[in-house]
Amino acid sequence: MRVFQVTLPHFYQIDSHDQSAVISQMVSLFAGPVQHCRFLTFIMPASLERLERERRRLAMGISDDWARRGLMEEVRMIGEWASRGEMRRTRHFLVDFNDALTAGDLAHWRVVGEEGYPQLPIPGDYAESHDHMAPVLKKKNGRLQVDNSRYRYAVLASYQLTRTWDWRHPLAQTITAADGPMVICIDVRKVHPERVTASAEFWQGMILNGQDRNAVIASEEAEAALTVRDEAVHHVRVLFMLLDKSAAGLRERMDSLRKTSTQYMKVDRMLGYQAAAARMFGPVAKPPGMPAGHFNTLSRAPAVFAGMWGVGREQSAGGFYVGISVDEVAPHVYYLDWKGNDPFHGIILGRTGKGKTVGAQALAWRMAEQDIQVVLLEPQGHSRRLLQLAGGKNVSYSQLSYATTKLNILDVVYENPTDQYDHVITLLGLLLDPLGNNPRRFSNAEVAAVRRALQLTYARYDWEGELMADYSLTPTLETFCHKLYQVAEQAAPAQLVTVGNGGNALPMPVLGGQVAEAAADLAEEIESLYVYGDYAGNFNVPTNLDLTLKERIVLFDFSQVPERRRPLFYYATLAGINHQVRRRPRQRAIIVDEVHYMNQEASLMTFLANMVKTVRTFGAAVIMIDQDLEAFIGVEGAQAESMAAGLNIAAGQFIINNVSWTIAFGMKRDAAYRLVKHYKDEILPSQAEFLARMGSDDRHGKGMAVVRANGKADMVYFQLRPIEAEYLFGS
Repeated sequence: MRVFQVTLPHFYQIDSHDQSAVISQMVSLFAGPVQHCRFLTFIMPASLERLERERRRLAMGISDDWARRGLMEEVRMIGEWASRGEMRRTRHFLVDFNDALTAGDLAHWRVVGEEGYPQLPIPGDYAESHDHMAPVLKKKNGRLQVDNSRYRYAVLASYQLTRTWDWRHPLAQTITAADGPMVICIDVRKVHPERVTASAEFWQGMILNGQDRNAVIASEEAEAALTVRDEAVHHVRVLFMLLDKSAAGLRERMDSLRKTSTQYMKVDRMLGYQAAAARMFGPVAKPPGMPAGHFNTLSRAPAVFAGMWGVGREQSAGGFYVGISVDEVAPHVYYLDWKGNDPFHGIILGRTGKGKTVGAQALAWRMAEQDIQVVLLEPQGHSRRLLQLAGGKNVSYSQLSYATTKLNILDVVYENPTDQYDHVITLLGLLLDPLGNNPRRFSNAEVAAVRRALQLTYARYDWEGELMADYSLTPTLETFCHKLYQVAEQAAPAQLVTVGNGGNALPMPVLGGQVAEAAADLAEEIESLYVYGDYAGNFNVPTNLDLTLKERIVLFDFSQVPERRRPLFYYATLAGINHQVRRRPRQRAIIVDEVHYMNQEASLMTFLANMVKTVRTFGAAVIMIDQDLEAFIGVEGAQAESMAAGLNIAAGQFIINNVSWTIAFGMKRDAAYRLVKHYKDEILPSQAEFLARMGSDDRHGKGMAVVRANGKADMVYFQLRPIEAEYLFGS
């Protein structure tokens, strides 16, 4: 089967006289006998009325003025798009079931309907019976009488497709060979071979102009991949309208369809929605100037109605506004929907200057509008723009620096002492790396000394009631060093000490003399740097960082922290946030900008992967930002346990596998194709080319993105609302 596409130019922008002229030209184009083709099908234009109404209702239901203001700006934008018709493109398709036409044959084709079959929508009044819609006549006394001279109809919908279905599939062949009136409403986003060719030619031409041999090869591979992809179509929803003049005949058709399709999908009647669904199978009235027999009529073979905005593909009205789809087939307003406690972890990627940071902050703002607590960690100082956007209300801002921030690495953030000891060992490894390029690797003797000293340090306190509840009670590094000296004094030289080196490692025996020496050396080193040295005022004091997460928007600015120390401060802050998330569950989004500060140490990425794995239980989502997937998969040795198979896999790969959405702005070509590799069933090579093109286009590339969610990807312009543009541009 081949599908030919015809586009009418901006139908919503011309008057009725010009519309008639355009339709007449279109009809004359298809003059000639019908042989192998069936129908010119119409894609219904997108309606934004429901979307505008639902978003207005959401805005008016919010008590906060600042949140309502942003949502009302969004409502006004939707109204402007609706008035200008930007979402109302109409597409028309000529369906050649027998693959007998070429582009040159189009001048000899026209649409006709067989005598005796109705146009759609079926005229007259209908009443709903228990399994179909029956035509009725209104009698003088107001009662309804079934009109047996007209067609009854039933609308059935697929609710389970068991495998990929393309047009060469036996089920498709059965349907296209069916005798009797039937109409099918399907989602045909990927059934456009001519679009594949045109797209590939466009990108190939663009690349050839650049004289890049590697890019030409990539283009050819993209074209081949697109062709394969578009031949195998997974239909999200299929609607069937069956017609017959008798109830018994209609039920027989319904049973036949159920039995015929059961191997590939399940179908059932659309309870209570048949009248509404029927309207999606045809326009309400014949356009002016359209000759009789040329308008979406039925024949003895089925008609295919390509309903981009039909039942089952409504414009989403819930979630967080992202921008406008730039898909040439089905433009729409794009939303990310966080449903209940479903995982909402996400990744935002892109080159510097392509909109990554602005987009992330705009998304954070839009979440906060809908009562999601947003916690943002970022190293550039751009979060001050969010602070200004909020007008200082419902927001807390902490700028970390050596001058102002005090951090006690002994603060208890885990209920389990063993986890707490491992946590402190990780922080010590970062702390004892003054240059920030080689985290300390502790020997077994040093690990044994630290764990024993921590036991003694925490021993006089109540773990839950004091250490986890009040950080002002946490012992200081000075106390910890005293306990290390105590360990050195108590360890007998010949005593055999067993130590577990964290995670799933087997216990390792070390001699007491080795532990004593390690404890004394560590105590001396820590004292010289952090108890009596220049940094004592930062690390030998109680923590003064507010991690209570009280405000709707909580900002942590690391721009004044030396870059070599950012992994330490990032990890310590995230560990405290992780502690609060578990103690006080609520719907939260924890946004970590510049993930590469966490990937410099395997244990930090493992910690981040474990957050992704566990915090959803407490209502939280983790959103991570960096330039490329390399920030996640470039870590060797970082291990996390796979939830699915119980296997040990790289922590970064675990994160990639367990995020529910990805927003990618313009990026380098190799980075874009890395996305295709990791999301091969969702992101297309053509979309990777789009990202590569936007990544190199300094004039038009800002804000252009590919959004992967719900099993597919869309090209989107991440459009800001006016107040966001005023405050966030330049981030």
